[in-house]
Amino acid sequence: MSYVRKIGQKGHYLMDNDDCIGCECFAPGRYQHRGATSSGSRSSGESLICMRSAHHGCPIEPTYSKELVLERKAAGWRVVS
Repeated sequence: MSYVRKIGQKGHYLMDNDDCIGCECFAPGRYQHRGATSSGSRSSGESLICMRSAHHGCPIEPTYSKELVLERKAAGWRVVS
């Protein structure tokens, strides 16, 4: 597990590994957790995580590209393990 963050933004996004920044499936976002409580109301919370991983799981063999790493680093994304 590692974290990525975008320069100028607060928060760190949980990723499966350091190479996720160069994968085509890279999709950081806010995942909303919902659950029931004993009173019948809904409790909710948010996590900063890769949305691909949260909804579908990571691909078995993700497509990695060094060009994507360079593009995303130029856009301000950094790995902060």
